[in-house]
Amino acid sequence: MTKPNTLKRVRLGDVLEKVVRPVDVMVSNLYQEIGVRSHGKGIFHKKPILGASLGEKRVFHVEPNCLVLNIVFAWEQAITVTTEREAGMIASHRFPMWRSTGNVDVRFLALVFQTKRGRELLSMVSPGGAGRNKTLNQSDFEDIELTIPPLVEQLRIVGMAATWTNAIKKLEGIVDAKGRRKAGLLQTLLANSPQRPLLDLADVWFSGVDKKTVDGQQLVRLCNYMDVFHNAEITSELQFMQASASAREIEANALRRGDVVFTKDSETAEEIAESALVAADFDDLVCGYHLAIARPRARKTEGEFLAQAMRYTPVRHAFARSANGVVRFGLTLDVLEQIELPAPPLSRQREIASILWAEDRSTAKLVKQLDFLRVQRRGLLQKVLTGEWRLLAVASEQAA
Repeated sequence: MTKPNTLKRVRLGDVLEKVVRPVDVMVSNLYQEIGVRSHGKGIFHKKPILGASLGEKRVFHVEPNCLVLNIVFAWEQAITVTTEREAGMIASHRFPMWRSTGNVDVRFLALVFQTKRGRELLSMVSPGGAGRNKTLNQSDFEDIELTIPPLVEQLRIVGMAATWTNAIKKLEGIVDAKGRRKAGLLQTLLANSPQRPLLDLADVWFSGVDKKTVDGQQLVRLCNYMDVFHNAEITSELQFMQASASAREIEANALRRGDVVFTKDSETAEEIAESALVAADFDDLVCGYHLAIARPRARKTEGEFLAQAMRYTPVRHAFARSANGVVRFGLTLDVLEQIELPAPPLSRQREIASILWAEDRSTAKLVKQLDFLRVQRRGLLQKVLTGEWRLLAVASEQAA
């Protein structure tokens, strides 16, 4: 006889049954399809279309409370659970669904497949090369074996995950609202400012220091592309990679407090000129390749204001329009001569910068909390979904 809290090995095809309800499409009726995002990001709803637009496409009724995946991107963890929000919608044959036969909770299974081991299992049953050639074999998927806890423990794990997810979503909403507030502040504070060319306000040049370590060169810390792209400020708290540079490269590209570093190349024009303020003193920090350095000119501007002015929406659009490229976009010094920034008097610049940085630093604290919650959720789920930690049911739950 199996003990109530014993883990059990099951085959997915034995605890799930496939849901197949073809839609008899009427050309004049409206239909709304679903899609499933990769990396566990859930379901999205497409715009309603007339049945006539579906043509010969095979579509099926979506049933709530089913495990659903994208067979083309299952290996990227495009797997989730349908809800009552999807009732009445349709899905193509690329989004098969399975309901529980009673001994497993599909929400628990979706969580399992968001782990590293879950991704490995999905990859194993999705043979082929990258992208659209890696299509999930549904029979092999049903043959996957998992070790699962009793249903009551599965429900506890689902509830725990939901608690963290709700806290994360709430904080994400606050961060998004802060971002909109910041954009509004930029518009309010800079909209009527006089304009001056960027190259009148700062000396700008491009770094050519790569990530290599060469014998005979001096070891340095390298501020690289992602350090700038993901941070508004370059501080001593960041972990920089180590590389080497010649004496000439160090002299030309060593970063100083008050410099503004920005991206000069990117795969999209919209990501050009993402800026970060060097907000600390460094002895050995050098600007890396694919980045530009803007060093403010005395009595014209300061780094605190310059970094913020480069984030002003009209300035961002000007950089994006000016970037050259088809597959990869980049800036040239000739292009930079055309870029103008808002430039009120220096005393006003300082006032504006103070307001905007206070907003940014307040948001940064929330982002740290958000990152902590995400890491905490991921770590806890890894423990309980692998059985390393157990959320054992109490006697009353077992009796129920």
